Amino acid sequence: MKSFGYVSLAFLLALSLLTACESTRSFTGIGSSGEEELLAMVPAEEQDEVRKAEFDLQVAEEKVKLAEMKKELASLQEKLADYEKGVAKEYRKEKEVGVNLAKWETIDKAGFGEKQDNIEKIADLRSKKLKVEAERIKIKAKQDTTEEKIKDLMRQIEEQETIILNLEAGGVAATQEEDVTEQGEKPE
Repeated sequence: MKSFGYVSLAFLLALSLLTACESTRSFTGIGSSGEEELLAMVPAEEQDEVRKAEFDLQVAEEKVKLAEMKKELASLQEKLADYEKGVAKEYRKEKEVGVNLAKWETIDKAGFGEKQDNIEKIADLRSKKLKVEAERIKIKAKQDTTEEKIKDLMRQIEEQETIILNLEAGGVAATQEEDVTEQGEKPE
């Protein structure tokens, strides 16, 4: 009998919480399907605060897009700096190998050292120089494509900033005019 009472109490508690959540949801407008229908019944001249709030939300959403673009730009610029550093390091390696190659070629031309050893060493250094150069070219290609992505993203950021400036300059009045023209009436 006691367990039935506890089960009933738990059931009633769960049901009341569920009902409370539903009433709160409709009160706050979250998930309310009739919200737009109810708002449509309010005279248009009394909806200025709603239009202003919706407009402010639109501006805020555009600013979030801009911030995300700027974050992506910073990430690309960091990659670009890494690629530039990589190209510089590979260039340095290539020149270090070039110095060693020049030394061994000079030694070989002067007739010092074992001829076979000199030929093998020179061949190894030439091969190494080509590998380093190939790696530098690959990194340089990544650097160039990243630079292009940055240019494109900077153009998009400028466009987004223009959108935000136009929205802020136009204000709510511009959105009201657009609403009227969408309904097929001429703006005053």
